[in-house]
Amino acid sequence: MNKEENMAGKRLLVLGGPNNAPDIKSFAVRENVVLVFAGLGFSSEIKEIADEMHVIDILDRAQLANLVIEKKIDGIFVGGNEDIISCAIDVCEKLGLPFYSSRVVWDNAMNKRVFKETCRKYNVPTMQDYKIDTSDLEASAKTLQYPVVIKPVDSCGSNGVMKCETAEDFPGLYNYAKERSRTGQVTVEEFDDGFEICVYYTFVDGNVTLSSMSDKYVRGNTNSFIPLSEIYAYPSQYLPQYIKEVDSNMREMLLALGIRNGITSMQGFYKDGKFKFFEMGFRLGGTAQYRYTEHINGINSLHMMMAYALTGKMCGYDQALDNACFHKPCCTLTLLSKGGTVARIEGVEEARKMEGVLYIENRYKVGDTIKATRTISQFHVRIYIVADSEAEMKEKIEHLQTSIQAYDTEGSPMLITHFDTNKLSFGDNVFA
Repeated sequence: MNKEENMAGKRLLVLGGPNNAPDIKSFAVRENVVLVFAGLGFSSEIKEIADEMHVIDILDRAQLANLVIEKKIDGIFVGGNEDIISCAIDVCEKLGLPFYSSRVVWDNAMNKRVFKETCRKYNVPTMQDYKIDTSDLEASAKTLQYPVVIKPVDSCGSNGVMKCETAEDFPGLYNYAKERSRTGQVTVEEFDDGFEICVYYTFVDGNVTLSSMSDKYVRGNTNSFIPLSEIYAYPSQYLPQYIKEVDSNMREMLLALGIRNGITSMQGFYKDGKFKFFEMGFRLGGTAQYRYTEHINGINSLHMMMAYALTGKMCGYDQALDNACFHKPCCTLTLLSKGGTVARIEGVEEARKMEGVLYIENRYKVGDTIKATRTISQFHVRIYIVADSEAEMKEKIEHLQTSIQAYDTEGSPMLITHFDTNKLSFGDNVFA
């Protein structure tokens, strides 16, 4: 590990991050950093690791800036929420604190229309866009090939993203998306029902490395347009083809967007032997893929991002270790909840002791109520697993999803996941 910067005694303001709490704490302990949290409420995970907590509206830029000044904050770290990141960028630029993205780069990277235009310029396969006459939505609707996807160009967390099946529905859904755009801009693109993939890159002073690539297996009987994941599998079965056909152009495209430091996640589909990318994230993702890269390759992007917030450098790890061709299969198993109030949870503590289980997020405790919203709020338990072979991984998944259960106040099982491991494949990846 490269100890380039002395961060001892520095005060890091953390916004969000309950699901990353142990990893945030390990960095703070190692570097002797003071953890200051701010928000309108704090989870039990945050309360356990915080040195200080301050109740403010962290989306209020004036309040946030005042806290930074009054509490002598040396840097701001944001877990993953894009609205909070946008706020933090403005405060850091105003006060001269380091942040991995500038306002200009952030706005370009997060704009779905700019992203796809840049993809086309650098020969990165992307989704087809439709030109819309905003003065006559009904006429435009009749020219489209359905289904289509309607998106605010600058929304976060799939807010306002809708699948449209008919011309009759188009004007209403278009206006719905427009209302959820900060700039009132909407993009309309082809619908793709391919296999979803996600590719992560790490940037250090303009040097870019391919960190991981995963396949996303979703719950098969959902009616939601944005289905909930049950498995993220690393490395993707399509990784060798991606490296051969897309990787070089993707790197060039991302650098052209002005990205020099930080983490990007590229979301796309694979279908009929072809890739198509539709969106990028310029932040630490909710998949916490850094848990695998640290275990497999000895590189932790979350810690690198925390270091950047305090020093302006992605320091602490040797980027040369970064390698998406994992030598062991890794899977994130998500146990979804049908909703209700949790009365009892069984099997989680036993699972933590199981060989190959790196980490377990138990997002809801006894007494918590879960709403059936068909969103990530239905993620109850997330398990990060590593194995020596595909067969062993399937055995571990089968055991974990049958040995962990939560029960509601009526005594009924709440966890509805039972992933069919016959679907799981790592393709031609070789595991040593």
